[in-house]
Amino acid sequence: FMGQRLTEILDYLELWRPDSFKTPSNPAGVLLVSSGGIGDTLLFRLMVARFQTLLRKGETLHLVVRSASAQAKFLFGEGITVHAYDYPKFLKDRSYRRLVCWELQSLGVRVAGSTDHLRHPLIDDVMVRATSAPEKFALKPRSWPKYDRLLHRYSKQYHSLIRVPEKMEHRLVRWWRLANSVTGENLLLPKVRLSPDVLPPPNKSDHPRTMLHPFSVIRERQHSVKTFQTVLNALPVDMEVLLSAGPGDIDRNPEFLQLLDDPRVRIDESSLEQKAATLQDVQLLVSVDTSIMHLGVLAGAPTICLATAAHVRDSVPYDDRTMPDNVIFLYHDMDCRMCLGNCILKLEDDRYPCIALLDLQLVLDAIVSKGI
Repeated sequence: FMGQRLTEILDYLELWRPDSFKTPSNPAGVLLVSSGGIGDTLLFRLMVARFQTLLRKGETLHLVVRSASAQAKFLFGEGITVHAYDYPKFLKDRSYRRLVCWELQSLGVRVAGSTDHLRHPLIDDVMVRATSAPEKFALKPRSWPKYDRLLHRYSKQYHSLIRVPEKMEHRLVRWWRLANSVTGENLLLPKVRLSPDVLPPPNKSDHPRTMLHPFSVIRERQHSVKTFQTVLNALPVDMEVLLSAGPGDIDRNPEFLQLLDDPRVRIDESSLEQKAATLQDVQLLVSVDTSIMHLGVLAGAPTICLATAAHVRDSVPYDDRTMPDNVIFLYHDMDCRMCLGNCILKLEDDRYPCIALLDLQLVLDAIVSKGI
C-alpha cells in the first residue's frame, strides 16, 4: 500500500516524464473516463451518443468506469467498449496500477477525456495520461482541498479544459455543457428516458406489480422500515410487491425481512439488467435515491423517489429541462440542503434529519397521484 507522496513520485517516474509514453503512431478511437457510481453510469447513457459524434469511421468509443458500474454494461451497445476497473486497487496496488495504464495505452486512442467535475488526480488524470492520446479534454475540476495542488498540476496535460458554472448543477447539465464544448454542437438537454431499443425486452407479468427499493450503500440515506410498511399498507390487496435488494442489502438491514410477513411481498435480488426488464412492466416504483431509482425512471416506470436534501440539484430532483413526467421527487427541505452528505446535524434514528422528517402523507398522496 502506497502513500500519496510515494504514488506521486512513482507516477512521475513512470507517467509524467515527457518520454514516459509515446503518442500512438496511428491513433484511433475515443476514450472517456466516467468515475461516478452505478447511477451516474446509467444517466451517462443519455449523453454517450453526443460523444460518439467525435468518432471517425470505424472507430470505437471506450468507456472507463468503476468495477461496480460494469452492471450497467448491458445498456451500451455496439461501438462502445466498457472497461471496468477496481479504483481502490488502482490507487493502492502498484502492479495493478501499472497493468491498467499499459492496457489503456495499448488502446491507442486519438482522443481521451475525463467527464467528472469532482476529479481524482491520482485516478482519473492518471488514466487519461496513460492513454498518450494526442488530444485530451476535461472539465475544470471542482475544488478538492486535499488534492487541489495535484489537480492544478495534472490539469496541464489537457488541451481543452472546459469551465462550468461554480454554482451547483445537476450532473446531466455538466455533461451536456462538456459535450457541447467538445463537439461544437449546442443541442437540447435530453429527457431522462431511454429508448426501448436500448433496454432489455420487458419482463411481462399477468399481475399488477409494485417494486420497493429501500436500500442505499449509505445507511444514513435510507428511510426506515416503518416508512416502507406505510407504503405497503397503501397498496391494493391484489398487488404483487417486489422488495428489490442488491448483494448484502438484506444482511445489512435484517429489519426489512418483516415486510415478507405480507404474502404479497417477495424479495427480488435479480441483476440490474433483469430489473431493467421488470421495471418496464410495473405499476409503481418507490425507491430511495439510488441507481434503481434512476433505472426505473429511465425505463419509464411510474416512480416515487424518497430523497434527501443532501444531493438536491446535484442528483435530485432532475433539472427541469430533463425532467420526465413519470417521476415524483419527495424530500424534506432544509437550510443545509446540498451538503452532499457532509451532514453537520445530529442524526435522527441513525438517519439524516432530512430523511427522518419527511412527511409520510406526502408519500401516500404521491401514490394516489400515480393511480394506485
